[in-house]
Amino acid sequence: MPEPFATLINDADQRWHVFWAQKLNKRYPRYVASEPAQVYAALKHVRDQGLALGDRFIEWGSGFGVATSLAAQLGYEATGIELEEGLVQIAESLAATHQTGAEFINTSYIPEGYISYEHIGGTDIVPDDSFGHQSEPARYEEMDIGLDEIDVFFVYPWPGEQEMMLKLFESVASEDAILIAYYGDKEICIYRASAEAETEL
Repeated sequence: MPEPFATLINDADQRWHVFWAQKLNKRYPRYVASEPAQVYAALKHVRDQGLALGDRFIEWGSGFGVATSLAAQLGYEATGIELEEGLVQIAESLAATHQTGAEFINTSYIPEGYISYEHIGGTDIVPDDSFGHQSEPARYEEMDIGLDEIDVFFVYPWPGEQEMMLKLFESVASEDAILIAYYGDKEICIYRASAEAETEL
């Protein structure tokens, strides 16, 4: 693992050990970290092969923000979306320490205009009918651009949320946007949005 990526990953690993030692994992029981070296390899592959049309990157559920900061170090304009404020603070501290330039937004990755719900076998997502017809691209209030302007998405979904995240990606992403999905150790898939992206779910 070359620098500066190795130093960032080692620092994140140390913070993870402190996180567990302080039993903060009980405060955020749904947070599970991906394997950063494998995420780095996938991000670098997309970068080196020129698979993405641009440099705008979003991580859905960014946790410690390791993937977001790695993306920033690789030259992406990287933003992490994370609901838990405590995890955002860790991510911002890690990014600041290593001067990655990554940014983080404390909000749900489910954009306004959509509703996620639990059902037997997992989680699904549907348009929020109270918003009426979605004429504008999905966006986060804290961002100046819509999700249709993001070139690369990254997510580490829970097993029951895998289909939902693919469904969300196809709904909000523009044609040819890339989704890197980490499903577990040595299991990473890369998807490209189809021409039918941005259609109703």
